[in-house]
Amino acid sequence: MIRLIASDLDDTLLNRDGQISGVNREVIREAVAQGIVFTIVTGRMFKSAVPFALELGLDRHQPIICYNGALIRRLSGETLYESYLSPELAQAVAEHGRRRGWTINAYFEDELYVAEINSDVERYAAGVQVQVTAVGDLVGFIKDGGRRLAKILIPGPPEDSRDRIAELKELAGPQIEIASSKPHFIEITSANTTKGRALQWLIDFLGIRPAEVLAIGDGNNDVSMLEMAGISVAVGNASSKVKEAAGHVTSPSWEHGVAKAISEFALAPSS
Repeated sequence: MIRLIASDLDDTLLNRDGQISGVNREVIREAVAQGIVFTIVTGRMFKSAVPFALELGLDRHQPIICYNGALIRRLSGETLYESYLSPELAQAVAEHGRRRGWTINAYFEDELYVAEINSDVERYAAGVQVQVTAVGDLVGFIKDGGRRLAKILIPGPPEDSRDRIAELKELAGPQIEIASSKPHFIEITSANTTKGRALQWLIDFLGIRPAEVLAIGDGNNDVSMLEMAGISVAVGNASSKVKEAAGHVTSPSWEHGVAKAISEFALAPSS
């Protein structure tokens, strides 16, 4: 029996217009009405994910997982778990990015900070609908406040990602976790911070067994949570790596794949 459903947000629960379809919304509400816990597991900021959780009618005590597993917070704002980059490590990554001319998105206390606003920043902020603060000297901003970041995101051409990741691994090695929710994003969190690890923490906290978890995703950063769930489902638009990791493949996100997975694997049959 499924007791918890964990779903990625972008390109999984959300359709091509970045919205939750009526079909997905109603099926999720039906699952919650049957006593199943539904949680969002996303790379997004908490404030960017909350509107979707509220749209689903989730309870204010419901936890959601953000920043690829760096933060678990109830909708009420209570933080349950966090795993942040140290100021020194964040400074090193930001300094390397500055020397290389990369755009660096820094996430501190659920706000987004950058050195300057450019087209990459504008595109990202519009996509996730958050405000951005330009601080000029981003390295100094991190250093002066001893700020611990939830995540660093480096947007850029997909063809540059392989070389950039290699540089970052040489710079920080095992001190960081590198993920990619989209081909043009490089997402950096502290070591061993993944969606799967955070989901494991949450199910332990809730007293749920992995066999009682249904996980649904599309991106490479979803693989860790799919691997630890009792039932794992990739939406039809998922990457080949995700489809290989998942036990099942359903319809694409724009054809209500989440609703179909929940109906097939989680809902009790109607009498």
